[in-house]
Amino acid sequence: MNLFLIPSWYPSPGNPISGIFFQEQAHALADLLPDMTVVVSRWGQGENVIPARPSMRILKALRWRSRQRHDVVSGTNNFWELFNPTLEWSTYYPWSSFKLPLAANRRNFCLAEQRFGKINLIHAHVSYPGGYIASLLAEEYRIPYVLTEHMSPFPFPNFMRGGKPLPQITQAFQRAAASIAVSPSLAHRIASFGYPHPVVIPNMVDERSFSLGQPKSGKIIFFTLGGISEQKGIDHLLEAIALWNPPAGQFEFRIGGDGPKRAAYQAKANALGLSDRVRWLGPVSRTQAPTLFRDCHIFVLPSRHETFGVVYAEAIASGKPIIATRCGGPESIVNDINGRLVDVGDVGALARTMQDMAAQWHTYDPQVIRKDFEARFSRYAVVQQLNALYRQVLRGT
Repeated sequence: MNLFLIPSWYPSPGNPISGIFFQEQAHALADLLPDMTVVVSRWGQGENVIPARPSMRILKALRWRSRQRHDVVSGTNNFWELFNPTLEWSTYYPWSSFKLPLAANRRNFCLAEQRFGKINLIHAHVSYPGGYIASLLAEEYRIPYVLTEHMSPFPFPNFMRGGKPLPQITQAFQRAAASIAVSPSLAHRIASFGYPHPVVIPNMVDERSFSLGQPKSGKIIFFTLGGISEQKGIDHLLEAIALWNPPAGQFEFRIGGDGPKRAAYQAKANALGLSDRVRWLGPVSRTQAPTLFRDCHIFVLPSRHETFGVVYAEAIASGKPIIATRCGGPESIVNDINGRLVDVGDVGALARTMQDMAAQWHTYDPQVIRKDFEARFSRYAVVQQLNALYRQVLRGT
């Protein structure tokens, strides 16, 4: 079986984290399904967009395009990435067109069939632009496609017109042979627009990268990891720490990540008198994250919205109890075995829950938490669900 993947986001030299979960899932499919060849279509996702407002980003995108080569093939065994570069116009432009990215994906598709034989199935990640491109290629080459949605929130505000998702998003869902949501809350949200109700298959975490371990610090360590943006609720976390006001000699709050709100939230932490308890770690690489999870007692991230929340799954892969919000994705991850949920924006409840967890973290069994993770979010668990859906789709064509 030859699978052609169209990821709307994908790791690049300029942004090595963007779409990393799509890449990891593709590797897992290739590793665990030896009868499948996985071919990823790359066209410059994340580096090739001409922004709506004049800025240095336009020059950056143009310079990037001028340096790229066509028909680049890289990979080994049954995992391959094909690259044909193109530029994309921001959706804010009224003349925004899919002709260039469609042409790049068509070229990758044809190159894939030349190298590996007939493509049996397309799998797109995120309805826009990947899902829409998949719908066009599937019609052109008369093969089915599967669509997985990950947007948080769904749809992004700039992907709405007149209170409805862009027509391209509607087409992506309506023409898909099957659609997938990474959490029940996202599936419900998608169906609320009249689209076919998606199957729920969660994101996966590579269990080989995470292991159990005890913190080395004598303090109780709370760990937070994510983009430092309004979505992640870091401001609520800081307010909850200040409300609780735990002694600096016994507690430390480590916040990893970077983003547009980092400077503002650091200033907020200082204004709240938390500089002796909050430690800002800055950007955290994929190789650094497992050690940071092992070296904490509790993971906390009070997001305003999440379609899934991979960092919660990474925390339980490390056997750590978690504190999250009822914001969509976490409700399908957190249970009595592994942690607690609070309402979004309820700073008082968050403060009380952190205080309770600090006193009770040792009652959570890391082995039990890890086994629960493996049953639901490991590579094997997720790949088996995807493979079953692929086979079902192909049997129906």
